[in-house]
Amino acid sequence: MNRFIIKLLIFSIFPIGTLYAVFLLENGTADPFYQRFTTPKQHALILGNSKAALGILPSILNDRLGEIYPAKLYNYSFTVYNSPYGPAYLESIKNKLANFEGNRCFIITVDPWSISSDIKDPNNPDKFAENERFISNVKNVNVSPNHEYLKEWFSKSYYEIVLLRFKNKSWKLHKDGWFETIGAIRESTINKNRDFMVTFYEDYLTKYSYSSKRYEYLQETISYLKSRGAVYLVRMPLHQDIFEIENKLDPEFNAKMINLAEQYNLIYFNFNELSKSWKFTDGLHLTVESAKDLSNLLSDNILLNN
Repeated sequence: MNRFIIKLLIFSIFPIGTLYAVFLLENGTADPFYQRFTTPKQHALILGNSKAALGILPSILNDRLGEIYPAKLYNYSFTVYNSPYGPAYLESIKNKLANFEGNRCFIITVDPWSISSDIKDPNNPDKFAENERFISNVKNVNVSPNHEYLKEWFSKSYYEIVLLRFKNKSWKLHKDGWFETIGAIRESTINKNRDFMVTFYEDYLTKYSYSSKRYEYLQETISYLKSRGAVYLVRMPLHQDIFEIENKLDPEFNAKMINLAEQYNLIYFNFNELSKSWKFTDGLHLTVESAKDLSNLLSDNILLNN
């Protein structure tokens, strides 16, 4: 019996070891979120949804702002589903943030969706949709491999990690948290993507409304981070078609952000007020070149205010 158990253990070591090695191969090409839960605690964070995840490059800000803010920024933004402001996202932020002795800054991106919730009961945190998603479920956000995420939230076959490491040419989640879309997109495809987003968010208008409770959690997030460094509020640029939908959701949103900035003595950058011609993949998410432009412009504005 003992010999049988020993043989079983020996033959088990190889597949377990192989699977472990496969997990370590994931480099941001198989899952759009996983790598953010495998990196160490970070000294400074960029927060928000997918607009920020694609639109702000930590590498540019770290290079441009390093002399005044030596703490390296990390993009800890997810999606409109997973990272609206609320208890789950705030707890995840706390779990991701490391102590740092020195100057650092935090970029908090905001839009009406980030402080909205189910129109039927928008101010009940117990019913916030992200409570049933990974931002709430994954408690250890700084371990590699992250079995917690892999077990419950990794949707593909594990062995696709190896395949997609070499074959995924359309996107990549970088080690600093920036989500890059790769390759040129035809104008006709961009127009189709924008039409889809317009329909998608017009439908959202019937399902979501402003949540005063989420606004309070945004305030709590600002307070938590402001006690640890400088905080900048940012509204990402949008195509006019999408911008108009967001303004239908909350016509007073910009006024709220101006008041919030005054309340906490912050600087608020609204990049929709510029007459700059931004380029989008779908009206919502910036192209790589425009994301670089935005990151440089954000750096310029922060430097001008220091």
